[in-house]
Amino acid sequence: MGSLFEHTVHPTYLRLNYQDSLAISDESGRDAWTAVGRLCEESGRAKVLIETPGIDGPPDTMSAFESGRVLSEHTMGLSIAICCVGERLDELTMFFKTVAQNRGVRLEFFFDSESARQWLDVDTGENAAVNR
Repeated sequence: MGSLFEHTVHPTYLRLNYQDSLAISDESGRDAWTAVGRLCEESGRAKVLIETPGIDGPPDTMSAFESGRVLSEHTMGLSIAICCVGERLDELTMFFKTVAQNRGVRLEFFFDSESARQWLDVDTGENAAVNR
């Protein structure tokens, strides 16, 4: 997650909109997961919708494992829906998801925002956002 993102606090969830692909491993991934945890704590939200045009997955099994571990370190107990329109998920990205889930993070990938919001079980009404 080396790219910039905008965030919006909704009454029941936090929405992060990335301009570029979401990197889920390496140092930028570590920084991003730390930021997600901090924003959730500051806003008092436990549900996160991340929208991104693509995913930069982990390059190998050890990176996938470490990235899942780091994610869970900073976001344990949260529900995170990652929406990546048109993206195909590889086996290493799915392994990353499994590692995070096994450590207490409810994490799922989606290809459209509406399905992601339904999974999060959040209010999607037009008046639901409180911009930050």
